[in-house]
Amino acid sequence: MTEMTTHIFASNDDVTTGVTHRHSRSISDCISIIDEVTNSSSSGFCCLVEDGLVPDTAALNDAVSQVESADATIGILPDSRHPDLAFIWNRLPPALAGFVTPPESRAAIILNTARLPTPHSQSSPVDWPVQELVIRTALENSDAIIIADAGHSMADSPLPAASSSLPVMAPRYPGSNRRWIAQLLDQLTPHSYFNGTGDDCENTAILAGLLQLNDYLDESHNHSQSIQGQGTDANGDYWHGIMHRREPDYGNSKYWFRRVGNHPCFKQLPALAEQALEECGSSDSDRWTARLTGAKDWDAAEFVDLCETVEKSSDKDLTIAAQRIQWAEMLLLLEHSCRQASGQ
Repeated sequence: MTEMTTHIFASNDDVTTGVTHRHSRSISDCISIIDEVTNSSSSGFCCLVEDGLVPDTAALNDAVSQVESADATIGILPDSRHPDLAFIWNRLPPALAGFVTPPESRAAIILNTARLPTPHSQSSPVDWPVQELVIRTALENSDAIIIADAGHSMADSPLPAASSSLPVMAPRYPGSNRRWIAQLLDQLTPHSYFNGTGDDCENTAILAGLLQLNDYLDESHNHSQSIQGQGTDANGDYWHGIMHRREPDYGNSKYWFRRVGNHPCFKQLPALAEQALEECGSSDSDRWTARLTGAKDWDAAEFVDLCETVEKSSDKDLTIAAQRIQWAEMLLLLEHSCRQASGQ
């Protein structure tokens, strides 16, 4: 196997030991290293990883071997504590998966330096340069990125770890350092990653979902509203309801959930919500478990009420549980939209 250099971020100092570099900065500030390895004439592998996500040596070597065997450009090795990243990359085309969340926040990123594209000239700030590299690489060649499981069957789940960085319940408009992802989403054509036998309105639903996951509520709303009432399961209306819930306009959100009716994603949400609430330390968790997962199975209107409650309360544990449920819900809906776009 070709030589590999590992860059570990968020340590206390900048040191080099052999082929391991430890940096006293976050991985979101590693653009200089990306520029260095992409401009280098030497071939090899480079691993970029946050201090708390460093895989053991055997797992990392196995993952690098997979990238080398596949002749891939980038390998993503999800940390076992972040099953939602494995869920995303196991089920979505790489060009879509890259937009969901910065993979470097939940995984070790392996770069095949000989195959990296020429660095893109940045015209605006970029808060997650590895994510941008992943997206641009996947848009050029979806086969250039693989999920590396280190030879093991990796468990996945749409429910994120409680420690994960997650979208807030009622976000502000993203700042200038997120404008790059909106610009790339403008170039995205989801239907080009499917076989063309699915419902075309689901491609619009996918765009609504990816914009929603990145807190572009108005742009997401434009897409979901354009396909209202369309599709087998009215996925656009579901994204529409999520948008108004996060706006927040809770009454309008409930209206759109009534239009959605009994969505297939509702079957999986009770167990995920129960787990998130059981794992939180709030004294109200049992009460909300009963309200969300009662006799009617998943109650979307009750979840709107929970979102409104945490937005007005100081119960941090309950807020984290609600954020985890919301994230799982959006991942399930995005996956469902993708499956219907592909005709499944």
